[in-house]
Amino acid sequence: MKYLLSLILTYFTFCGFSQVHHVSINKDKNNPNEPTIAINPINSGDVVAASNIDNIYTSRDSGKTWRYTKASSKYGVYGDPVLDYSSGALFYAHLSKTPNKEYGAWFDRIVVQQILNLDPWQEKSYSVGYNNNKMQDKPWLSTDIVSEKSKGNVYVTWTEFDKYNSSAIEDRSRIRFSRYTPKTDTFSEGITISDTTGDCLDGDNTLEGATTAIGKNGDIYAVWAGHNKIWFDKSFDGGVSWNKDIEIAEQTKGWEMEMPNIFRANGMPFIQCDTERNIIYVCWADEFEGNADIWLKYSKDQGRSWSKRVRLNKDSTASHQYFPNMAINKATGEILVAFYDQRHSSLNVFYDIYLASFSVDSNLKNYRITQKSIPLPGADYFYGDYVDLDIQNNLLAVVYPTFSLDNSSDIEVALVYNFPSQYVNPTTKVNGINVLKNKDSSFVYINEQYPYSLKLKVKSGKLFGVKKKVIRIKKEDVQKDRDLQIGTFPFTSYYKLKYTLINLDNKQKFKHKF
Repeated sequence: MKYLLSLILTYFTFCGFSQVHHVSINKDKNNPNEPTIAINPINSGDVVAASNIDNIYTSRDSGKTWRYTKASSKYGVYGDPVLDYSSGALFYAHLSKTPNKEYGAWFDRIVVQQILNLDPWQEKSYSVGYNNNKMQDKPWLSTDIVSEKSKGNVYVTWTEFDKYNSSAIEDRSRIRFSRYTPKTDTFSEGITISDTTGDCLDGDNTLEGATTAIGKNGDIYAVWAGHNKIWFDKSFDGGVSWNKDIEIAEQTKGWEMEMPNIFRANGMPFIQCDTERNIIYVCWADEFEGNADIWLKYSKDQGRSWSKRVRLNKDSTASHQYFPNMAINKATGEILVAFYDQRHSSLNVFYDIYLASFSVDSNLKNYRITQKSIPLPGADYFYGDYVDLDIQNNLLAVVYPTFSLDNSSDIEVALVYNFPSQYVNPTTKVNGINVLKNKDSSFVYINEQYPYSLKLKVKSGKLFGVKKKVIRIKKEDVQKDRDLQIGTFPFTSYYKLKYTLINLDNKQKFKHKF
């Protein structure tokens, strides 16, 4: 069966001057996701990003232009990328794809690479936490760039599964840790730092999402999620020994979040430390107030006591926010949290990237990062598990996936030079379009932002006796941020999607066969 869907959407818009610069950086049609980004703290002109599975993007001019390459390692490269600088040295962690092993079995270690040169690719690979019969998953990096006793150290945390996706009670998950020291140029043997264990089903009762932050004296603080709680631990000897885990927050409905129109979503925690005042910040997402929100707690006494929870998304809607990640502006002591936000989509079929800034001494602020709302890809399309951000020398970089109606994804970087003084709301008055499939039907939505006219044409052959259907809509009085379902059609196998968007500044055309 063949279907032709033609949309002509006409609207007028004013595109104001913005200091948020948006750059699409992926070069291959390989549907990237789970992006990560790092700015060189010594030279903020050097910006590096990565995404699933082995994509590397490099800029030498603070993100204005980018080069693309593929990562490689003797241990293989298979996703969950994370980047971090230790002084001027760049480290890149990811899952392994151990040669001569089958899928599942090849995730037998975490791989950390020290990148010696990006183009041409030169690196040194370290095997971390190798365990032949267990799966190693979801690494994250932090580096000590402030303390005297351990400056230059690199720390990696991750989850170990006895047997991934096993429901057997004897198969458990736990949080693991290893440290790199420049003097030895090696990573230590992996150790378990969680006092409890979780199951192996990769859900709310699994211990997942471990991240670390460094205090001014080289103290290491760790957080993770599991059993509907946020857990905290700390080490005062460079990670050799760890204190007893403490529960610092309830995570209502757990870290695995069932959000509409996306394959999966989570509220895993991130941690940062203001080393000037030794304040620890932890953010996460949960459904404490009925819908998904971004939350934060802080501690002024090295984690012995914690503040009440603070909601970071300043919206009054019942829409969802999730996938938080956090960086700290060392110049101001403010923490910056980037996250998915659906406040501009009444039916939760589009999303934006928002940024919250907060410190104990300043007011909470929200900044819209995306220019326009992005279509959600639907529940059958794997879209990754996180976004990332970094800020160095007042250069802010936020990286996230974008989705196109041709069923492809891209990676976009939003940059603000001299943040926050040069931030200007980047919003353009663009009406979004999304097509979401559900079983044997597809639903077409308009995200209303500005007056428009729409022509929708469907050709469906003799199916149900319908040969052609045309819908025309003209809207002058729109309800901002409303999602309007304009049609439902029996798209079951193959169809063509075509639409034209016209405004005062440009004309956009889209055509694709499905």
